[in-house]
Amino acid sequence: MPTLDKTITQLNHLLISCHDARLSYRRLAGRASTSEQQRLFNEREQQCSALIDCLHTQILTYGGRPAQHLSLLGALRHGWRSFIVLLLPELGRTRIRTALHNEQRIRHGVEQVFAEQLSPRFRQQLLEHCSLSVDFESRVRAKLET
Repeated sequence: MPTLDKTITQLNHLLISCHDARLSYRRLAGRASTSEQQRLFNEREQQCSALIDCLHTQILTYGGRPAQHLSLLGALRHGWRSFIVLLLPELGRTRIRTALHNEQRIRHGVEQVFAEQLSPRFRQQLLEHCSLSVDFESRVRAKLET
């Protein structure tokens, strides 16, 4: 049986994943090789920001304390990806793979949160964010295949 503390913990894990992804998309947009990629990454960064706001509000509603900082693992991951992007000749493909990895982490976090007891309104908000993630991922995969 899920508890409120467990729910808040899961929400904070998802919040950290979203913070990591938002920072990653900001960096990817800044290093994008085309204006289309830049627009795509900027758009997803804004969507991650909206999800962060939603999660922050929900954690406060449950009486929890929202996580405020990028995880250590996330910081190391960003450093590694930045290093790899500089070394690899297929920069565009590396950026797209990074974006796909971000989306997998976010959706995994959402799946973990769905296992908890959530209000119907909040569950619907998460579903909407999931559909944005799926749409973004399909657009990114299309770029990867071209």
